[in-house]
Amino acid sequence: MKRVVVLGDVIEDIIVISDSARQLNTDNPSEISSKPGGSGANFAVWLASLGVEVELVARVGAADRARLTNYFETKFVIAKLEPDEKLHTGKIVVLVEGNNRTFFTDRGANEGLTAKSADLSKTDVLYLSGYAVMSMGIQRTQELIEKAGSVGVLVAVDPGSRSFISQFGAPEFLEAISGSDFIFPNADEYELLSRHANLQELFPEVIVTSGDEGAEVLGIAKSPAFEVEVIDSTGAGDAFAAKYLAQRLSGLEVVDALRDANAFAAQAVTKPGGQP
Repeated sequence: MKRVVVLGDVIEDIIVISDSARQLNTDNPSEISSKPGGSGANFAVWLASLGVEVELVARVGAADRARLTNYFETKFVIAKLEPDEKLHTGKIVVLVEGNNRTFFTDRGANEGLTAKSADLSKTDVLYLSGYAVMSMGIQRTQELIEKAGSVGVLVAVDPGSRSFISQFGAPEFLEAISGSDFIFPNADEYELLSRHANLQELFPEVIVTSGDEGAEVLGIAKSPAFEVEVIDSTGAGDAFAAKYLAQRLSGLEVVDALRDANAFAAQAVTKPGGQP
């Protein structure tokens, strides 16, 4: 069995799905749900659902540590959760309006992630959420990437958020993730990062997702999106990356892994929530 270590956020997702135009200063009928999420967590759960051994390293409020550890155990994810005695577990409100999503984010304890418990022994891939990169900073991220490389572990990065990358600094973000093998930007994140460097020169596989326009591994292959009724696109990118990496780890060629990842992500958007 392949093994992947994930460094990323754990967030309490509050998902609001509205099927009508938003009206200010009055009630808006909506479907509202709450469950553990976060980009790193969502990716970890999707990947575990594909039969990969997954260890998730994240930071949560101390009061939530046991509950969330047990939750991830039910999803077949080994959770190494750093307890934060001062900050609460992160929270995010996701407002879903058709194909559009607006995020209201309080990262909470995620800001203090150290990743000291990350164990790269007998590991195939280290997967870094962009949020974790920004929490750890350039030096700590580079230490982990260099450590991974020294023991033959591949490194994959999900940039995570255009707005957070802009705040952190795109050149600084690229410096932090230098030496990675895979990068999974969406079209907006790619547009921002590519202003500062040719990503194909930096990373062996640059996999760009573009929603209903499909996905592309730059310079290698393209795959159109599958037409489905979209209920909630939260976590679609995490599902896509999980399937792509799982297929590549199983030995599939890029074009086949890309097609399968698109199909997997298409199924992910047909239900609410960011996890299977």
